[in-house]
Amino acid sequence: MTVLAYTYEADHHCPECAFARFGQDEYGSVPEDAVDGENNPIGAVFPWDEWWEPSIDDPQTLVCSDCGAELDEVEGEPEE
Repeated sequence: MTVLAYTYEADHHCPECAFARFGQDEYGSVPEDAVDGENNPIGAVFPWDEWWEPSIDDPQTLVCSDCGAELDEVEGEPEE
């Protein structure tokens, strides 16, 4: 399962930055018992998760708040 980003301290972070901070378990993920500086568990964002704001029709980019890497982009909310 590919993780697009991890969430901690109220922001998104690339897997590389999350691994540098929390380590990596035998499954290639952030360890299940890891907690951030606010004592919250670390969350994961997968490619099928809705990370963007659906009410915004403009393009949106998911960026790592640590290194600035672009992790994903949406062109706008698709019309049904």
